[in-house]
This record gives sequence, structure tokens and C-alpha cells, in this order.
Amino acid sequence: MGIIFFYKFMTYDRNYTLSKEYYFEIQNINGGLNFEIQEPVKIDPKKIKLSKEKSIKLKIQKLLSKVGLMNYGSEYGEKIILNSTDRNRKIIFKSWCLSDHLIGIEIEHNNLDPSSLEKVKNLFEVQFSNYEIIWNKI
Repeated sequence: MGIIFFYKFMTYDRNYTLSKEYYFEIQNINGGLNFEIQEPVKIDPKKIKLSKEKSIKLKIQKLLSKVGLMNYGSEYGEKIILNSTDRNRKIIFKSWCLSDHLIGIEIEHNNLDPSSLEKVKNLFEVQFSNYEIIWNKI
């Protein structure tokens, strides 16, 4: 019984976005906003906050990979900066990727009033509904 629960815990969230596609999804979101999107820049994935559950799963997957029970792949991080054309507003979209898949999302924001922040959150959470997005103020 424990093996079945462990298997479910490790595999139930397989609806990942491809790492090559999320930039285009951000462009779609930006249609409702007034930001300039910069090209993705590689960053250290350790600088991206993940949910506790996702962190635990990834540590277990790494361990299973080390003992030959699972393939882990290569991990990397990227960030895309969205700068506002007015009022010095900024959104930083950080993506934690494993091989070809977007695994985790952290979004940092600056100078967004409450109504703008709510709009931004709604747009991103609808577009990336399969993810638990970590939100932080810069």
C-alpha cells in the first residue's frame, strides 16, 4: 500500500509545459498588459523558490536517479524580465526547468498597485493553472 501512495505522490502532476513553449505563453499573457518582454536569461536553479512539495519530490527523484531507479535529466533556471512602459513597474518570471519541462515558477514583482497585481496574478494563474506559482515582492 505504501508503494502505491509513494508512486501517486511522485507521478500525479505530469501536466508540465514544455520549456520551449512557456515564453510564448508569457507573450500571450502580455497582450493584456503593457510590458516589454526581454529574452530569457539562464540563471542558477537554486535561486528559484519552489513549493515544499515540489522540492521534496525533486530531492527524491535525484536520490532515485543516483541509485539507478529513475532518470533525472538536467536542471536549469531561466528568468524573463517584463518591464512596464510606465511607472517603473516590473515583473520577473523565473522558471525552474528539468530537461524539456517547466517544473516550477516563481514570479517577483515591483511597483504594482493592488488592482494591477490582482490582474497580473489572474492572468498568470490561468495560463499556468497546473503550477503552484510562488509570488514575491522585490
